[in-house]
Amino acid sequence: MILAKYIVALGCAALLGACSSTVSSDDDEIISEKNISNKKISSSSTSKKGKSSSSVNESEEECSGESGNPWDGTTAKSFACGSGTKLSPYMILTAEQLAYLSFIVGSNDKDYKGKYFKLGADILLNKGKIIDDKGGFVADSAKLHKWTPIGNSSVAFDGTFDGDNHSISGMFINTTSSNNGLFGNSRGIIQNLTLSNAWVYGGKYTGGIIGYNVGTVENLTNLASVSGKEDCIGGVMGSSNQKDYKSNSVVKKAVNEGIIIGNKNVGGVAGCATYVTVDGAENSASIEGNDHVGGIFGGIGSTSKNDVKNLRNTGNINGTHFVGGISGHCGGNALLYSNGSSSYSCSKNSFNCGSFTNSHNQGRVTGKDYVGGISGMACSGTISSLSNIADIEGVYGTAGIIGSVAYITSANIYNTGNIYGGNYVGGIFSYNKEGVTSAAYSTGKVDGDSLVGLMIGYNYNTTMADYYYLEQGEQEPFGLNNGGGVATPKSSKEMKSEKFTELLGDEFIYDADVNDGYPILKSETEGD
Repeated sequence: MILAKYIVALGCAALLGACSSTVSSDDDEIISEKNISNKKISSSSTSKKGKSSSSVNESEEECSGESGNPWDGTTAKSFACGSGTKLSPYMILTAEQLAYLSFIVGSNDKDYKGKYFKLGADILLNKGKIIDDKGGFVADSAKLHKWTPIGNSSVAFDGTFDGDNHSISGMFINTTSSNNGLFGNSRGIIQNLTLSNAWVYGGKYTGGIIGYNVGTVENLTNLASVSGKEDCIGGVMGSSNQKDYKSNSVVKKAVNEGIIIGNKNVGGVAGCATYVTVDGAENSASIEGNDHVGGIFGGIGSTSKNDVKNLRNTGNINGTHFVGGISGHCGGNALLYSNGSSSYSCSKNSFNCGSFTNSHNQGRVTGKDYVGGISGMACSGTISSLSNIADIEGVYGTAGIIGSVAYITSANIYNTGNIYGGNYVGGIFSYNKEGVTSAAYSTGKVDGDSLVGLMIGYNYNTTMADYYYLEQGEQEPFGLNNGGGVATPKSSKEMKSEKFTELLGDEFIYDADVNDGYPILKSETEGD
């Protein structure tokens, strides 16, 4: 039902094929020599996201392949040049050569295991417009070359792929099978790449750039429309998980700008994320799904090894159960029932969220059960330096920061958005059980039917310090305060002062020109 708005009814033909390349910058230069099929390429091409270091290795080795043409649907017999080492990577200049990478990984060719690959030009897989400005499919599918992902459910890419800040565009995937994206499965390193003007529809583990990641990704941007009906649908990757049950997968500087639509575990950067180390992820597009929906992650799985930080969402997020501006949930065991209701289980020693810090939401979040500006739910772990400035709307368990928390240590959080819900509604948390929390404030309106508080809907046996709220008539900071906790009312003038910022602690800063004069977090200014 949610998918109907965007998903075109396309036939699921078997995915065949490969890929192409184009050089898109104004200063691109191709120097032809005696043999047109065996030429030295000297190019300083740039993509939209940055400048490439070089199009071929510094020795100006003779490279074959004429870049700039759309893919003809065939597969090259070799790469442009290079020996697959770090100093001399296999160079990819054409879509046909990119298709060759898909072929050798899919055929599990051991000669290419652990090798280095590098784009030397922008790659064009299909010419013409694939999606419109709203992410809708507008091409004639019968005329498009279908891309076969690099790696699949049985075989993973395990080398290093450097996009060198080039782009790949025109990719078309339409299937019900799993492990979809430019790469279907990766345990290697994929970096410095933008995917644009592309359509990806698939089954479980479907993402724009990677379907299933257990390796390292860095500096990746997705502008493709990604959708599917199965679990783990994401903009940059469908899932990011643990490698060999020993070490976390790693995500650095991942950005999504494409429309993402799915059913369960739907996220702007990754639909599913467990055993992850994340430093820098952003989403600016609308994300839509049913269960476990978030601007960055559909959900962060249960393990104390999770370490996620520096996340930002500005897109609108819409779901049903466990919906958040950053993540649908963090840890916990989410339970969905056939009657349409939901709940979760959580304990001090299991279902751990891990560490969740420096995350900020500016996009409107709407849902039904467990809805929050940052996350719908969080269980056991540490959260800090979190903020929400957008309106949040739900029915049960709705809050400005996290819908429901249990056994969480939290600090340095604020909400200025308006919160609308039914039962269990709060400016910071809708429900807070046996946590330790400090340095928080909320200024937004909080409206609901029962257990409604300007700070917390229902506070149970929590250790609390330095909690402040904007005085709003006779409305109380807690809908129900059972077992401790005090929050202090302040006027708007008091809260818009340096003195109030000092009360909150060193992680807050005062700037009268931003956030309507209310204090902001240091982490919000980092990288500006």
